[in-house]
Amino acid sequence: MRIKISKENDELLYKLKTLYNFKSEGIVPRIAFSNSLLLGKIFDAEKDVIPNSDGKEFRDDKAIFGNVIGNVSNTIIFKSVLDQHYGRNTFEDEFIKLFKLHLNHGLDIWNTKIEKANISKGDHIDILLKVVKNGLDLRKRIVKTNGSSSNKNIKEFKSLLTFDLGKTEEGENIKIRINDLREFDNRNIAIAGMAGSGKTQLIKDILYQISKNTNNELKFIFFDYKGEGNPEQLKPFLDATQCKFVDIVNDGGIEFNPFLSINLDERQKPFSIRAFVDTVSTFVPKMGVSQENILITLINNLLDRKNGSYPTILELFEELENYYEENNIKLDTLYSIVRDLSTNVFNCNTKNPNILDKSLYINLPPALSDTLRQLVVFLLLRYYNSYFSSTNDCEPKDNIFPLRYVIVIDEAHIYLKNKNARKALEELLRLLRSKGVIIVMLSQGVEDYKTKDFDFVSQVKLPICLNVQNKDYKAISNFVGTPSSKYKLESEIKKLESGKGLINIGEPKIIELRQWWKTKLDENI
Repeated sequence: MRIKISKENDELLYKLKTLYNFKSEGIVPRIAFSNSLLLGKIFDAEKDVIPNSDGKEFRDDKAIFGNVIGNVSNTIIFKSVLDQHYGRNTFEDEFIKLFKLHLNHGLDIWNTKIEKANISKGDHIDILLKVVKNGLDLRKRIVKTNGSSSNKNIKEFKSLLTFDLGKTEEGENIKIRINDLREFDNRNIAIAGMAGSGKTQLIKDILYQISKNTNNELKFIFFDYKGEGNPEQLKPFLDATQCKFVDIVNDGGIEFNPFLSINLDERQKPFSIRAFVDTVSTFVPKMGVSQENILITLINNLLDRKNGSYPTILELFEELENYYEENNIKLDTLYSIVRDLSTNVFNCNTKNPNILDKSLYINLPPALSDTLRQLVVFLLLRYYNSYFSSTNDCEPKDNIFPLRYVIVIDEAHIYLKNKNARKALEELLRLLRSKGVIIVMLSQGVEDYKTKDFDFVSQVKLPICLNVQNKDYKAISNFVGTPSSKYKLESEIKKLESGKGLINIGEPKIIELRQWWKTKLDENI
């Protein structure tokens, strides 16, 4: 995340840093930002004038937000505080705008007090101590919630995890030490390749190696958006990874209640319900504010009646049906989607096993509408996000970062075309990387990952370019990273074909990719 502040604020930062003899440039902005929030200031990022970007640029999260544990940026802490202040999830562009507004406000207040103070008498120290005291007084009034109760049961794979990608033309085996902090400061993976390039066979082989090398301790979920999975053909893979195949249409739905993503704590519940409804409205066409409000009201009523337990999707549909009938409302897209969700998509049984306890292959066949397939994926992702976000960050030991789960999103370009879905994916990539979750995205082209509002490769440490339609040098270099030699990358791009991939670790190199079908034969699986 890059934040460029105004020239005026840059000058104030330098003035205050010098006055207090702070060693780090990030201390003043953290205090100013926090003090602005402490004073209860609320901004509108769409209406308020955002400070200019003609001053210092902070290119590294840690430079402005600092780091405490495992050399991981404290950005998530400041974002969580801001989200709590505004009562909603903010995405990167909005977070940056609001941060700059609060920074400007906090610096202005601080500087005004300094100008009226008697520095020789130490008034500037009293000003700073008062801010600290106000923060400590606020801390006393904080009520603990049950959001982190899952920490006790979260499973971690704490050893080094390696897997092979394939071999170079010289026969060198490319081994990835995915959770070794000396090689990877985040563990997200992006794979680009057109149909027939071998990307599905590659990710199946990677998942097989992950399962094998962790004794099946590290679980995964694989979203097959194309819905081409056949349980008989997949049986060797499913058996080898101890993975359960779930066909949304033919298996009576997935044993999971999407309402589990809603936090039942009274203070958190309104925001949590709002986030759930936002997920629904992201994918339901023509869903307006009135429909969102109806959905919020009905979910609230159901949760109140359930008194501490979760309703089912079918119960929501029955409530919606009654509401529409009583208020003489015409059937619309909201009615249709809730009805479809209640028809064997989610099996919301109280006896459902924990979805995290077993690896899952979720088959989303074309018999389901695009809207329904996308919504199913993001309702599950909403749960993963809320679940893992409520847990403690993983604590590395001897440079090995513990791992908790793997999420594989096939046909990612489908979601990257949707602005709101992009924001949800961006949040997933950023928030869960400190939680030991590996996010793997597969798409058809390298250009899919760079949108006008976010570059997804910035949150990925291991981009792998397979045979793609667009072999433009600039697009591929943006994806795999700027090479040490432009000539070398251009030469390697020309070698891309089915079953081969391009990586830029050390230098650009073409590798003969591992393929699950071949591993299955070689290891007699």
